[in-house]
Amino acid sequence: MSDWETISEEASIVLVGNMNPKIFHPEWFIRKEIVEEWDYINDEVINLPDMSQIELPNSRKVLALLNQFSVRSSQASEHLSLKDFINHTFSFLTEMPIRQIGMNYISVIKITNINKWKQFSQQLAPQQYWRDAVDYIDSLDEDKQSHMGLWELTMNLPRPNDTLNGHIRPKIAVLPQAGEQVLAFSINNHVEIEGSDVSTMSKILDENWDKSLSLAQQITSNIMTTHLKVPQ
Repeated sequence: MSDWETISEEASIVLVGNMNPKIFHPEWFIRKEIVEEWDYINDEVINLPDMSQIELPNSRKVLALLNQFSVRSSQASEHLSLKDFINHTFSFLTEMPIRQIGMNYISVIKITNINKWKQFSQQLAPQQYWRDAVDYIDSLDEDKQSHMGLWELTMNLPRPNDTLNGHIRPKIAVLPQAGEQVLAFSINNHVEIEGSDVSTMSKILDENWDKSLSLAQQITSNIMTTHLKVPQ
């Protein structure tokens, strides 16, 4: 039996550039045949000059701001198709400058054993350095000392051997609102787009989206498995 389990997962693509949120209305997506027609009358659709927010069929959520466009889904079967949605949408908006892409993956993970939870925290964020730095820690009672541990950790990684400018940034954060011994493990695959060109953005997605999802899942699995295997 595994010491950890994935409660939920979400993939998203975020574009940074100059956007026109008002155009992103359900009728626009339907008219352009980007999505199939659906009854959105009872949906909470926000369509303003500076923000549009829509939930599309198949659990896809779109948010458009003046400087950002994103689509996300918590339905694993839709993760790969997010790339096609972005490319289809921006094939009608080729003059819109896109400066950056974020290819993101988030897992919400529960560590099932309290001792393994503490072990995982100690492996990634050893407490002794903090005990040495904060004089009063050792004078506290055991209950208070038990509150010390990993809360949030971000690593900055170089890109793999590709020609893109950017970084890979994994982040682990405790997620108390989701229950005890639960954390969010997110991977941000950030790319700077030379020339801020839609065609360059589409090519980058075509060549890297699938690989980005695989890499994020691999990093998550490797970190969780490795640091929960270490003897207590």
